[in-house]
Amino acid sequence: MVGKSGSGKSILGCAILDMVPSGCSIIGGSIIHHFKSRKEISELRGINLAMISQDPMQALNPLQSINTQFNIILEKRFPSEKNKLKKHILKWIEKVQLHEIPNILDRYPHQLSGGQMQRVMIAMAMSITPDFIVADEITTALDAGIKVEILNLLISLQKESHFSVLLISHDLESVQKYCDRIIVLQSGKTIETFQVPATGKETFYENKKKLENSNIKKPEEVSTVLEIKHLCKTYGEGKGAVQALKKISFKLYKGETLGVVGESGSGKTTLVKLMINILNRGSGKLIFYENNKSKLLTKPFQKIGVVFQDSQGALNPKMKIFDALKEPLFLSGEKCNKSIRKKILDQINKVDLDKTLLQAFPDELSGGQRQRVSIARSLLLNPSIIVLDEPTSALDINTQNKILGLLLNIQKQNKLSYVFISHDLEAIAKMADRVAVLYKGEIVESGSVEEVLSYPSHDYTKKLITSNSWMNL
Repeated sequence: MVGKSGSGKSILGCAILDMVPSGCSIIGGSIIHHFKSRKEISELRGINLAMISQDPMQALNPLQSINTQFNIILEKRFPSEKNKLKKHILKWIEKVQLHEIPNILDRYPHQLSGGQMQRVMIAMAMSITPDFIVADEITTALDAGIKVEILNLLISLQKESHFSVLLISHDLESVQKYCDRIIVLQSGKTIETFQVPATGKETFYENKKKLENSNIKKPEEVSTVLEIKHLCKTYGEGKGAVQALKKISFKLYKGETLGVVGESGSGKTTLVKLMINILNRGSGKLIFYENNKSKLLTKPFQKIGVVFQDSQGALNPKMKIFDALKEPLFLSGEKCNKSIRKKILDQINKVDLDKTLLQAFPDELSGGQRQRVSIARSLLLNPSIIVLDEPTSALDINTQNKILGLLLNIQKQNKLSYVFISHDLEAIAKMADRVAVLYKGEIVESGSVEEVLSYPSHDYTKKLITSNSWMNL
């Protein structure tokens, strides 16, 4: 099932599993299952049906370890086999390539990267051996290499166990490769249904061509705005310690975009958290430069904004959009309501959102709209630098292009510097001036985009490029 952000893909997936969100209701039609059971669909979830959510941080319980959550699911599915559950869990952890991570089952969701959490969700869903899986953007947070491996795993298990999959995606290339039939959704309606290979392949290449032909900006100046020196971070202690970052060093120049690429678990998200000082570093320094003066950063700093990958998790679900945008201004000392409103309206206008959305809640917006809100919020305090953590990974191709174009325009207008973190080399090629390759917590290669992507020297970089099939078209 394919369609733009806001077309109704996720809502339909939820409706099929009788998981319609609060505030929504089914007003017509019916959903009929053909499992060998007279139970309602809600009673068959976790037995015959499973869902792999796009947003594992929202789907996983932050207060329970991975092992506890796995056991809760499997005890419902296999109540008479409790003595075999440990072995069953370990088998699935290995199948999704998480077995080499120390103490993976004892960790909590926030101690995992986005890609690792997504693989946990996939393992949990598959472990119940369901008849039907709703897979909602399951590879959104994964790098190209792992994406292919996960989808190959899903399809191989499907052939082995003969379960059905509804693959909800905005990745036309994956849909074309892995699906038997395709449904196209637009504004909540099915506008087309067809058999593969009559796919949207041309649209994919059209978007690729547009992306490649876009004007790539170059930094206007070479003055340093941020320097990172020997940044280190270790999680855990003793034998279970994991070194997430190892002496990371680089400079960011005024008006440029530094791309940081790497697979899931390479340390990208940890780097983001350390750069904006919401996570204690082990060692190293962050130095901000402005007007020939330097400032050592030890706490959150309003000159560095951030746009997170998870636009829904980044916004308070109980706050209207206006209040979410008002909060950083209020906390920075702005008290004049008239001034606050003007600044918010200015930023909403810059990101091409209608002001009527200011009275909506985050779950009433599409993924693309929420990401625009996040961009607007990051700009409210007039930063010099914005850290962009996978800002388009959860969006369809058309919306990705619009968001990337928007970011380029905003950068040009405000003379901003970006740190653009992604596993999408196509987005990196459009956005970045320089690129640093992160592998197992270390920068193994860096240089201009053309130099690194066209003439990679490190084996890992070569593997990344090979995995990104668009580069070989």
